[in-house]
Amino acid sequence: MNKEKKDTEMITYQFRLRPTKAQTKILARWMGACRFLYNCALEQRVMAYEMTGKSLNYFSQQNELPDCKKIEEFSWLKEVPSQSLQMSLRHLDRAYRNFFEGRAGFPKRKKKGRCTDAICFPQAGKIQVGKITNKKSVISGLPKLKGGIKLIQHRPIEGKPKVATISRKAHGEWYISITCEKNVADCSAHGGELSVKKAIGIDLGVVKTIVTTKKDHNLDLRKIKQLEKEIAKIQRRLSKPEVKKFSKKWHYYQKIVRKKHTKISRIRKNFLHEVSKDICKNHAIVCMENLKVKNMSKSASGTIENPGKMVSQKSGLNRSILRQGWGMFRQFCEYKTKRYGSHLELVSPKNTSRICSSCGHTCKENRLSQSEFLCQNCGYEENADKNAANNILALGLESMGLSTLEALTIATSVA
Repeated sequence: MNKEKKDTEMITYQFRLRPTKAQTKILARWMGACRFLYNCALEQRVMAYEMTGKSLNYFSQQNELPDCKKIEEFSWLKEVPSQSLQMSLRHLDRAYRNFFEGRAGFPKRKKKGRCTDAICFPQAGKIQVGKITNKKSVISGLPKLKGGIKLIQHRPIEGKPKVATISRKAHGEWYISITCEKNVADCSAHGGELSVKKAIGIDLGVVKTIVTTKKDHNLDLRKIKQLEKEIAKIQRRLSKPEVKKFSKKWHYYQKIVRKKHTKISRIRKNFLHEVSKDICKNHAIVCMENLKVKNMSKSASGTIENPGKMVSQKSGLNRSILRQGWGMFRQFCEYKTKRYGSHLELVSPKNTSRICSSCGHTCKENRLSQSEFLCQNCGYEENADKNAANNILALGLESMGLSTLEALTIATSVA
C-alpha cells in the first residue's frame, strides 16, 4: 500500500554560535578544506572544458574524491566529514546550473576572508539541542566534532532537523542554520479560508516604512542613520594615505565597518520579520504593490555624453528606498503567506496614490503633498499613505473577482 504523503515545508532557524578556541580551530580547518576543494573542482571543470569542450558533472568529481584522499599530499582531507566535502561539490554544481540558466554569473573562486566561510552537514537528524539557561543552549551530534557547541537559542526549534550549516561571517561571528521539516498543517492559521473580512492592504513608503489599512509600522531610521554616519567616519580614516591597504590597521577598521553593517542588517531584518509575521498570520488576504525596486533604485548619473539630471537628489532617494528593505519584506510575505495558509495578491502600483478611496476619482491634484490627500471631486481627506493602502486593498480584492464598487466598499469598511 502506498502511504499518503503529508504536505510539509522546510523552515530554517539561525542561531549565534559560541565555539571554544579549540572548536574554532577545527571548524576553520574544515571550512578551509571545503573552500580548497571547491576551488580545485572549479579549476578542474574549466580545464576539462578547455581541453575537451565538455564540462564535468557532480557525480564524476564525487567519484574521484576517495582517490584524492589516498594521495599523501591531500591526506588531510580525511579529517573533514566526507558528506561536507560532497556538499562543496554540490554547491559548485548548483552554481554552474544557475549560470547556464541565466540566474547568476560564472562561478568564481572562493577567497579566504573575502567570502562567508561555511561548512554544511547534510544529515543532521542526529543533532540534539539541550538547554543550559533561558537562552543559552548546547548543540551536539555533529559528525567528527566531539562535545557540544554553545549557542544563543532565542526561539524553540520545531520540526525534524534535516540539514545544518555552520558559517563564519567576515567580521568573525559564528552562526548555525538548522533546516527542519515541518507539517504545513501545524503552521496554518487560516486553513485556506480566504475571508475578505480578514483582508489587508499595504503601502510601502520612504517616510513611513509600512502603512496598512489598519496601522503604521516604522523602521528605526534614527539608529540606522547614526550607524551609517559612524561607518562614513571610519571610511574617511581608511582613505588616508598613512593607512595602507591590507595593513594591520586597515584590517582593524574593516572589521569595525563590517560589524556596523551587520548591526544595520539585523535591525532591518528583525523589524521586517516581526511585521511580516504579524500581518500574514492575522490576515487571510494580503494585498501589496508589485514594485520593481531594482528599476526604482537605478542610478541617474547617466553617461559622459548624456549626463543625468538631479543626480544627488536621486542618489538620496535610492539610498532611502534601499534602506527600507522593500524587496526583502515582499520576499518574507511570499513565504509566510504560504506558511500560514493566507494569500498574497500583488497589484499594479499605477495611480494608487492619486485615486480617491472614497469615490474613485483620479487626478494628480488629489495628492497635495507627501502626507496629505484631498479629493478634488468629493472632498475626502485622509493621510496620503493610508489612502494608498485602501486603494491597494480595493485593487487586490477586485483582481480576485469582486466588482470595483464591492472592492471599494469592503476596503473602506475593513480600514
